[in-house]
Amino acid sequence: MKKSLLALAVLTAITGAAHAQSSVTLYGKVDLGLTLDSGNVQGKSVRLSSGVTGGSRVGFKGVEDLGNGNTASFVLETGFCANGPSAASAGFCTGGGFLGRQAFGKLAGAFGSLSAGRQYTAGFVALTTIDPFGTGYAGQINNLMNADGVRLNQLIQYTTPTISGVSATAELGLGGVTGNWAASRETGGALTYAVGPVYAAATYYGVDNANGSGTGVKAYQLGGVYDFGVAKLHAMYQVHSGTPTGAAYFRHDNYMLGTTIPVGGGNVFASYVHLKDKYNEASNGNQPINANQIGIGYNYPLSKRTSIYTAYARISEPTLAAGVLPYTVGNATDAGTGNKAFNFGVVHNF
Repeated sequence: MKKSLLALAVLTAITGAAHAQSSVTLYGKVDLGLTLDSGNVQGKSVRLSSGVTGGSRVGFKGVEDLGNGNTASFVLETGFCANGPSAASAGFCTGGGFLGRQAFGKLAGAFGSLSAGRQYTAGFVALTTIDPFGTGYAGQINNLMNADGVRLNQLIQYTTPTISGVSATAELGLGGVTGNWAASRETGGALTYAVGPVYAAATYYGVDNANGSGTGVKAYQLGGVYDFGVAKLHAMYQVHSGTPTGAAYFRHDNYMLGTTIPVGGGNVFASYVHLKDKYNEASNGNQPINANQIGIGYNYPLSKRTSIYTAYARISEPTLAAGVLPYTVGNATDAGTGNKAFNFGVVHNF
């Protein structure tokens, strides 16, 4: 009897230890902001946006210790419209439907990490890290720069172990077209360095046309952030080019300079983004389209989880006739309607 009780106690202890080595976490974000757009010939737009700084979301993430330094993990994340869904906004709010934000599994260990599913591209992660606005607010860098696919389905990523602050990522997004391996296929990668006050990244993103004709779109990025303590300096250069299906060749050379400055317990962030059209645009009477964006914002934490924010940005396109708006000032989940936008809102993370 004593032996049986001892065996049961040992089994219980082992089972408890196994459970202690795995966990599932519920997390999320609720962001509601007032957005005022202007500069459109049809007039101003005033509305509540869900996800000005980043999409409102709820998700689960889990991790299990496999032993010997290896882990298995997953992320399941869906977006929602905190301002009430509508046909016009639901796609932006949800990121593409149920679990449209992220849904992937990952194995990690001394070999690095291997993940597969719907996840962020390496180029977009670098873009968000370097942008003072974090690819959100009215002044986000991707109002003018290519956003590198943001998230892709059927994306496989491998990231090396970090050595002296250096790591590399390679990715392949499967097009899933029967009989055409190249159709809609994405390839990309990143080389990053992060030590102390320095973050730097060089990335590549390329996607083939849906017909797999050998043409498509490519983006190369080089940028970084340096933290001086009293302020951060942000900079990025991007070349975005290609021949989309049924369209002529284009090339845009873009750059961004920005800063983040601690002020009054919060952060002021600002940037200047320039888009240089290297080839004539048929949409502009075969004239180049050049654009500039200036943006400024402020985020103030009310607690560890809740912040208030405000931002303003303006895009000028001196080569275009008045009222022509190929680029608009949007935010993390809203494309925007004019060349000027103002945001004010509250965000809560849990």
